[in-house]
Amino acid sequence: MPVGAGQERSLLARTERFSWWLGDVFARHFRLVAWAWSYAPMGVLLWLGLSRRVRLHRGEALRGVPRDASLVLVVNHRSFFDLFCLVWVLRRAGVRQRLLFPVRSEFFYDHPLGPLLNLLVSGMSMFPPIFRHGRKRALNERSLERCIAELRRPGTVLGFHPEGTRGRGPDPFALLRPRPGIGRVVLGAPGVRVVPVFVLGLGNSVLAEVWRNWRSPSRHPVQVSFGSDVNLDDLRGCPAGAANAWAAERCLAAIAEAALPVRAAVGAEPRGRPGP
Repeated sequence: MPVGAGQERSLLARTERFSWWLGDVFARHFRLVAWAWSYAPMGVLLWLGLSRRVRLHRGEALRGVPRDASLVLVVNHRSFFDLFCLVWVLRRAGVRQRLLFPVRSEFFYDHPLGPLLNLLVSGMSMFPPIFRHGRKRALNERSLERCIAELRRPGTVLGFHPEGTRGRGPDPFALLRPRPGIGRVVLGAPGVRVVPVFVLGLGNSVLAEVWRNWRSPSRHPVQVSFGSDVNLDDLRGCPAGAANAWAAERCLAAIAEAALPVRAAVGAEPRGRPGP
């Protein structure tokens, strides 16, 4: 059920309301600022941590993307920096769309330093927030609707983790169950390309990533593999609840398929969760 403005105010603390307002302002009025931020200073930081390590598979998925096209990149989630890595790959491939990455609300929206860090490292591209706890989860419908609305604006790339949280098990190819929210987004934005991506090789420390990039890039490669576009046309006439779940499963299966070249590159046995 949609949450009204009064309910929203009662559910969110002052810091959360300010952070959401700031993200909304940048998304509506300062798109060029966020776009430029992905080249500098974010681009400098990405160069420091990734420039010598990225190994790209099936990069032809990014060739010839029209400037006004909108894409949803559905990506596995092992590191805090998975989506930031894609910024580097997209810019190197000449994809010049603006970028939005829905992010968990914890810290980035409820901590006083959260919006400052969001602004400094991404130009407020980590928007809209996704709430994972308690009554605030009712606000996620608004966040998903905002994702759909932004995708309807030409020239938008939305990066999304269908798993919803990081996989922390020993097998990086074992994907978690998908959340239906991604199905809600991709089915709500017809005509948008849905491109699966598998990323492997990143940790969670900025300093460690920079060190690996300059001291031992061949020992710590970052594998990035794109898959074939996810076709969801047959689901658009199905009941919404079931269709969202099926679309989410299909996105996850496509990520597993995109991981196959990485499996071959690292010599891994196929032990991941099978797709439908």
